[in-house]
Amino acid sequence: MRKGLDAEDVATSILEKLGYTVLEKRKPIVVGGVKVAEIDLMARDQEGDVLAVEVKSGKASVTDVRQVFSNSKLLKVKPLLVCKGFSDASALSLASELGVRYILLPEYYLLTFEDFKEVSREIIHDLLTLYFSAEVQEISSEEEKIVEAVARSNSFTEASGRLNVSEEELGRMVSSMSIFRPSDRQSFSQLRLRAMLVKSRLKEKRLVENIERRLDALEKKINGLKDKK
Repeated sequence: MRKGLDAEDVATSILEKLGYTVLEKRKPIVVGGVKVAEIDLMARDQEGDVLAVEVKSGKASVTDVRQVFSNSKLLKVKPLLVCKGFSDASALSLASELGVRYILLPEYYLLTFEDFKEVSREIIHDLLTLYFSAEVQEISSEEEKIVEAVARSNSFTEASGRLNVSEEELGRMVSSMSIFRPSDRQSFSQLRLRAMLVKSRLKEKRLVENIERRLDALEKKINGLKDKK
């Protein structure tokens, strides 16, 4: 699979949501019976104008602006550039000078399949690091109550209410607990995630300790039976 196809699929969906009609994908440009170029998308806008659409998975350069302009001239339609932004002021200035329309996508984040895999790896790495770094060896019963309150709440206000303390007092309590990494500036959702991870680690720790106690008891019984023989 070519990387660009994913970007074009995302761009198609966005254009349609904005009221454009996508007419064709990967349209070849033929001059004198020879294919000289290819347009990512052909689309029609709300006014009925047909557009040659060039889709960039990243920021558009001067070369990209020239390319969509030239291709649109060959097809005798209007140019449209879909991208995350412009690589520099020259590219933006040229687009305005040549009359190249553009749609910037800061709120959509044009993500290719390869981008998605890379972001997914980073998220999984961060979550695993957070999970396995959640130390629960030195947590007191009072600290566990705080963890429980934060894990079950959707806001600092709700968590402080569960503990019957002020938000300021809860903030001081959380800051004194090493498991919340007080040196980091965290949102409540991050604190809640860490509390949920600590809660999970506590549950696992106690389950393992319970199994170990049962195994010890079973071993003693087996040794006792051996001694009787």
